[in-house]
Amino acid sequence: MRKITERQIALLGLLYINSLTFLQTFSPMADVARQHAAISFVFGCGVCVLSLWLLSAVLKRFPDKNLMQAVVERFPGSGRVLLGMYLLFFLFIAARDIRILADFTNSVLLNRTPILILGIMITATAVYISQGGIRAFLGLSEIYVPIMISVLTAVSVIMLRNIHIKYMVPYFSFDWIGIAKGAWYAVPYLGEIIALPLVISGKYYRPAGVLAGLIATSALLLGTLLMTELVMGVPLTGKLTHSGYELIRQLQITDFMDRFDLLVVGLWYPTALGKIGFDIYVLCYLMQMVVPKLSGRLMTAPAGALAFVCSIWFFKNALQQFNFNYVWPLVALIFELVLPIVLFAALWPRKVKPKSG
Repeated sequence: MRKITERQIALLGLLYINSLTFLQTFSPMADVARQHAAISFVFGCGVCVLSLWLLSAVLKRFPDKNLMQAVVERFPGSGRVLLGMYLLFFLFIAARDIRILADFTNSVLLNRTPILILGIMITATAVYISQGGIRAFLGLSEIYVPIMISVLTAVSVIMLRNIHIKYMVPYFSFDWIGIAKGAWYAVPYLGEIIALPLVISGKYYRPAGVLAGLIATSALLLGTLLMTELVMGVPLTGKLTHSGYELIRQLQITDFMDRFDLLVVGLWYPTALGKIGFDIYVLCYLMQMVVPKLSGRLMTAPAGALAFVCSIWFFKNALQQFNFNYVWPLVALIFELVLPIVLFAALWPRKVKPKSG
């Protein structure tokens, strides 16, 4: 494998944790933190920085291995149990992401197409991407993440004429409990960046790049949520299912182009597919570690099919999937914060006993 630069790692982090986060977090965060919901991303980012620091410190002790390889080598029995737990965790994330994108596509683009068909099409595309390995995702992120950032920046500039500062009144009446609740909803999605140290070995892992990707994503989401509240108002932002997308729908360049949002969605959609593809890649990588004789590349189609079936099985409808965000942080924090703390302590360097004589 050729050298992976910090810039590539940062863009991959942006691709992975930014692509679908705004569809799920803006509404619950605005509902509890009101006009200061954007500040919740700062606290959520702080929690994830702690988790990344712990995992990066562990990887420094094992420069030629990724995190899971180090755990299995030190603790063969319990390490494989932990590996199985993370396997189920990322299986759920993959299933959830497939359902999020399928429901969004059904409600916004293809209303008459059944969810089942949309899910199959999304999964098949994601499987094809994941078969290209880590280099496919690095290439995808280098092309589409800058486009996504440019589009969001352009949208924000165009929307400056529609902002209403009065929507943020009272400006300095901070509800810290509400802000903490908003961070509670943000952390699980930002914390998914732990997938990078799980599958990238210490030789290629760049802590500064992952940290830059996390901070850039948090800043991008903070600005987008703030713009959404300034344009649409706090109460409406907290009640809409896809409030981040509704901001895009407010774009009106001319009377002729009344669906300019379709162009923006078309530029964003590959990043969402790349996010699901990386979910499947992580899933296959962990499965290969559990059963070393398996081929990770050949397992992409079965793993994608399993994630798709689970996406239909786990969630009855889009509303049930959206409401699960209220309890998902309780599960996610175990894998994104508690277990990194345990691994940091368990993988402490062993003391070498001095030779006698």
